[in-house]
Amino acid sequence: MLSNSPGGINFETAPFKLTREFLEVMDSDADGKGSELFDYFKILCIQVFLSCRKHAQHILGLVEMMQHNAFPCFSGGHRVINALKKRFHLSATEEECIEIVLNLISDSMDAWRTRQYDYYQRILNGII
Repeated sequence: MLSNSPGGINFETAPFKLTREFLEVMDSDADGKGSELFDYFKILCIQVFLSCRKHAQHILGLVEMMQHNAFPCFSGGHRVINALKKRFHLSATEEECIEIVLNLISDSMDAWRTRQYDYYQRILNGII
């Protein structure tokens, strides 16, 4: 999540995992067909992002305190902190942030590399 991927394989490029199955649960499809549940999901994502953004300095401070421990996700040092800070889009307006979140959702919907990584995990490790 911060600087590495499970098993050290940086294969997935989607902002987050939003598979066909997740979309189907929200009465949508791989193209993001509108539905009441999917629209509500988008609203929640926007609200969460804006709320986290308001507390970005506290979150960054906590992550900075953790950078000297043994967890691999913190091993990148200041590069991790700077990348996380960039992901908060602190110089963007609230309206721009809403568009950013909607683009993150769109980029994540049924992403090809996510499907391929899930297939790899299923074949190699029996993980669904």
